[in-house]
Amino acid sequence: MVDRAKLTALGLQRGRVELRAHHNAWARAFQKECKRLVEAVGTDGYFVEHIGSTSVAGLPSKPILDIALRVRHPELLQELKRHLSSIGYLYRGNNTENGGHLFVLEKSPEVRAIHLHAIFDSDPQWSDYLQFRDILRSNADLRGKYADLKSHLATAFPGDRKKYTAGKASFIKAALSGKSH
Repeated sequence: MVDRAKLTALGLQRGRVELRAHHNAWARAFQKECKRLVEAVGTDGYFVEHIGSTSVAGLPSKPILDIALRVRHPELLQELKRHLSSIGYLYRGNNTENGGHLFVLEKSPEVRAIHLHAIFDSDPQWSDYLQFRDILRSNADLRGKYADLKSHLATAFPGDRKKYTAGKASFIKAALSGKSH
């Protein structure tokens, strides 16, 4: 069963875009969830990382943890689905280059607290997620520009998460290529 108490600082209605100031509870929630994931799926064939804006201190974010789960072998996917389902995750399909296999943990129906992205070893998304997170953690200027962009997009698209996400794509691509905005 999902411990809803640990999710108090998390949760946003599906499809909504709403940014909140960074919350220290997000890192603690990730640590607790990481432990729960390791207990459910083990470490043989899997590796867990906190990604996305909730993993970057000082960066406003939607109050939804993004977790990347590296899957070493595609044949582990069915087993992974069973394990994650047993601890409350819902499988939402393969979003390919837009996030890998997506699993969500809801705080209540349609209120998402965690997005778990299962990504195969061979997928460059794994390194892109980690590289972008690490760039934002180490570069205050770029972090500020990204925060401004996110704020603008959240205001422009409060009910359209797809447009919000698409609006960040060129910024992320430029940061990963070493070309800042």
